[in-house]
Amino acid sequence: YLSIYYSPCVDFLPKTSMASSAEGAAVVDAYKKALATAASVSAYAMLARGMARELLPDELRAAVRWGAAFVRSRFSAPEKERHAIVIRRVLGGGYNEDDLFDAALTYLATKINPQSMSRLCLARTRKREPDGSGSCSTLLSMENGGSTTDTFQGVEFRWTSIESGGNDGNNRGKECLELSFDAEHTETALHKYVPFITSTAEELRLRDRALKIFLNQGSSWKGINHHHPATFDTLAMDPSVKQAVIDDLDRFLKRKEYYRRIGKAWKRGYLLYGPPGTGKSSLVAAMANYLRFNLYDLDLSGVYDNSYLQRLLIDMSNKSRHRGH
Repeated sequence: YLSIYYSPCVDFLPKTSMASSAEGAAVVDAYKKALATAASVSAYAMLARGMARELLPDELRAAVRWGAAFVRSRFSAPEKERHAIVIRRVLGGGYNEDDLFDAALTYLATKINPQSMSRLCLARTRKREPDGSGSCSTLLSMENGGSTTDTFQGVEFRWTSIESGGNDGNNRGKECLELSFDAEHTETALHKYVPFITSTAEELRLRDRALKIFLNQGSSWKGINHHHPATFDTLAMDPSVKQAVIDDLDRFLKRKEYYRRIGKAWKRGYLLYGPPGTGKSSLVAAMANYLRFNLYDLDLSGVYDNSYLQRLLIDMSNKSRHRGH
């Protein structure tokens, strides 16, 4: 049979016992002892606290509290110091845009998660190329007050869009990006992260720009848009030779800094020969599309002397391919 009863000492705890079991009684006894011990400890603590208030002076109690706070501060993790870099859209209150601001916007457009932000800014920008041409691109950016995080080499960086400056009505001149990070990573931010942003932004801009082909007219170049469909996938070429060319182009791209260190011009030359219709122009176009380089078609029959040739070569922009005939 099953019987339920209440103890007169602990009247809030129901007791269940089986006539044939002694384990239930043992559990109840253990619980009673635990409650009695807890009550005794609590009573002693209250008594000690009351005696301390009566017997110890205020100065001593204050010293004890200070010591406890000091111990906690020594063994608890301190709050890390933060540093911040502000990148302004316009330099020195004038009208010249900061190239670093533009590079940061281009880079952050690839890092922003539209699902995590309630407000975003969508803009179409026009970038002037070194050769005088222009290219347009659509950028997704943060609204004022928005922020996002980026991780570089294991370090977390926070970007925030802010406004700074006077009340002169020129909101464009107030636009800023704040880059914040733990103070211990200042060297990484200045000498590694920022250069990485500028180089990545340049690669993104080159990838998205409209390619052009330039033809020489006298001692100057005239450019038109270049939309040749040739790629390495469409070339009828021996696969091993094609892969060797691609590997050589990749190696050339990675050695720009090496060429700068040894004091040589960053350039690569290929000699293409064969009768018309064998795919020379298609190979050049495929290389340009792969590298995202502009093309310069140099017609030597229109060059009258060396001074013309020198001027044409000097006016060629970086990251371009040229062919002479």
